Amino acid sequence: MERQLQPELQKQKEVLDDNARKFTVGTIDPAFLEAQGASAYTLTTDWLETGSDNEKKLAYKEFGDGEVQILLIAKVTKDGSRTSEKQKITKEEYEALLGSSVLHLEKKRHEFDYVRDDVTFNVKYDEFANSPLRVLEIDAATEKERSSFDPDDFPATLSEVTGKADYYGYRVAGVV
Repeated sequence: MERQLQPELQKQKEVLDDNARKFTVGTIDPAFLEAQGASAYTLTTDWLETGSDNEKKLAYKEFGDGEVQILLIAKVTKDGSRTSEKQKITKEEYEALLGSSVLHLEKKRHEFDYVRDDVTFNVKYDEFANSPLRVLEIDAATEKERSSFDPDDFPATLSEVTGKADYYGYRVAGVV
């Protein structure tokens, strides 16, 4: 079974702002995740290209209900700002590209909205396989809203790593 994507992603590439704030965090209480309505899936990433300002990767998302979503993602950093270009691909295309993988990483991702002071933050919480590393990404509709996130108000101890290259893209494999 395949999870439905946004209509524009089904037909073509989707370009997104990718400038979320990042934090390391301990394990988040499963009861908190459940209360937030978090959705979870296993994310297997295989990088095809790794450069100082760009990367190209395969993302294989497997949801608890058996649904699968496969994407080819290109990320570019220019003047400190990251953009992502995502394109849905078939399982056959995925398998053909998989042989070109130069780096492999698996994690469980939880996604949920967190509302604080009338601002909705989009949250991604990653638990890396075979590693104690846990990373939380916080995003919002605008840079002003993104900046308003106060890590001291979050119900877990956060240590900000925004801007530290080791926590972005393929480089995180060196921290895991």
